[in-house]
Amino acid sequence: MLKTLREKLHKHRKWEPLVFFTAGFTFDALLLHRIDDPLMLTHQAIYLSLAALIIAWDLFGEEGHDVVPSWLQKIWNYREGALHFILGTLLNVYTIFYFKSGSLMSSILFLALLALLLFLNEARPPRISKHLLRNALFGLCLISYMNILVSIAVGSVGPWVFLLAIGVAFGLHACFVSLLRSRLPGPRILREIKAPFYATALVYVLLYAFKVLPPVPVSVKYMGIYRSIERDGTEYRLGYYGSSWKFWQNGEDIFVARPGDKIVCFAQIFSPTRFKDQLFVRWQHQDPKHGWQSWDAIPIEVSGGREEGYRGYTVKTNYQPGSWRVSIETGDGREVGRVGFQVVAADTSTAAPSLEYERR
Repeated sequence: MLKTLREKLHKHRKWEPLVFFTAGFTFDALLLHRIDDPLMLTHQAIYLSLAALIIAWDLFGEEGHDVVPSWLQKIWNYREGALHFILGTLLNVYTIFYFKSGSLMSSILFLALLALLLFLNEARPPRISKHLLRNALFGLCLISYMNILVSIAVGSVGPWVFLLAIGVAFGLHACFVSLLRSRLPGPRILREIKAPFYATALVYVLLYAFKVLPPVPVSVKYMGIYRSIERDGTEYRLGYYGSSWKFWQNGEDIFVARPGDKIVCFAQIFSPTRFKDQLFVRWQHQDPKHGWQSWDAIPIEVSGGREEGYRGYTVKTNYQPGSWRVSIETGDGREVGRVGFQVVAADTSTAAPSLEYERR
């Protein structure tokens, strides 16, 4: 039976990396918690270290250096699967956190880059070294980790924090390269270690410069449009006109405006413990001729640490019918979250419906 199983495994060996990658993705999805959880940050650091070790030992072995102890030889045969499991786990973490920390468009672009790298890694043309692609993925994981870790340590986001994170990632990668110099030829280090890391870092910086990279570790847990807001002890009491058939709806996506009505945008914004930074709530109206026009950009001071997220709201009394959207942005204009809605004039000849309330 074991012999038959080994034969089947050998026959389908080409699918082994994909299976391990998928297993890593699923494994971490089940265990994922807060972005600033010390255990999770330690877990990522250990995985990055193990990935670097496997990459280095694999390169040493190809150069004829026998660095793997005899008692590890059997386990070493599964290094490809182990590396894919590790990278799959790490990339799952960053994919979910980036998805939570930005608008749908920025998340999709980041996921597209990730999908491209993964596709090239699995459907690699024979003339392209496996080390080239795996080191690009490793570089993406290292830079993503430092971007999150430095932001958490500093307690804010912004250009200088991002550049500091990139600098730390480059420093760590330089240390990794220095450990390889004694056993690997310089041209190979440049081609298969440095080049993919530099290329990945360049793309990462460009995504940030064009405001595509989501602003981790900040994320919007909830946004909604309401008619009234009151503080009731430790909770907010939010009033809205409900629809019995829209059971999934929180707040209002069609705001039926009567004279004197005000529009309340309520949000819960998660950020790590000790985090404190200024974000902006931007109200925009779609002009039929000129497209989306900004009406207000209201600053809010966000403090971190609360599991449900920092709660805040802005109120608008000056508005007109049409399409509206409210976005929460960082100081450098990167979007954290967005909610859209329609404003329509009410038929004043009919009585207003009774308000329903939600507590947050």
